[in-house]
Amino acid sequence: MNKSEAFSNTLEQYLNYTRMPWGRLFYETAWTQIDRFMTRTGMSVLDIGCGFGISSHEYARRGHKVTGIDPTKSMIEIATGQGSGAQFTCGSFENLADGLGTYEWIFCHNILEYTEDPKLFIEKIGAHQQEKGYLSLIAHNPAAKVMKKAIINKDPDSALAGMESNKEYSAIIQTDIMTYSFEQLSEWLREAGYGSVMRFGIHNVYGYIADNDIKQDEDWHRQAMELEFELGCRSPYREIAIFTHIVATK
Repeated sequence: MNKSEAFSNTLEQYLNYTRMPWGRLFYETAWTQIDRFMTRTGMSVLDIGCGFGISSHEYARRGHKVTGIDPTKSMIEIATGQGSGAQFTCGSFENLADGLGTYEWIFCHNILEYTEDPKLFIEKIGAHQQEKGYLSLIAHNPAAKVMKKAIINKDPDSALAGMESNKEYSAIIQTDIMTYSFEQLSEWLREAGYGSVMRFGIHNVYGYIADNDIKQDEDWHRQAMELEFELGCRSPYREIAIFTHIVATK
């Protein structure tokens, strides 16, 4: 089973995740971190692996020129026709790359984990990045894999074994994924021509809170969101976040 089939087979589960408080917090945190650098409207945005088009629609509604691409047809069908002005194409970035132009902003959120050659994938992204443009790259943090096994699963043996592997299992998509350290990602980005690499975290402590019932409380969610916004741009919290968010410039 390829990765696109894995997404198709877990479509409802993944869509439900995006609507839960933890899914909403993921996007709200990512957008807040992006907005530190996206200071004007009308910018060209390529959303690689756009999924249901959540970020594509958000930035299209703000007045940006957004193109979303994803190889999973059922996701593109959901993304299309929501009236935001975003344009969508079904296909993988690798197959569509030759027909794409260059963009001021490129989003690549939780996609690198599923690619065959992440270094080459980042090189191809760099080829479509305008000079002085920005890349928003989000990936699972391998340190969090170990932390979750020890703290949430209370399984120290599994946590210890996880330190020696960059493979992780996605319970939502129900397939294996690969994780890469911030240092490795930074090296690939610099080789692809990116100069400045800034690190943020998403679900810095939130992802280690096992009580999902309290997360349904809107007042608690608001307080947690304010905390996460602060933690995400500070050390040492961003280093243990569930997701590493890199904003890199050409």
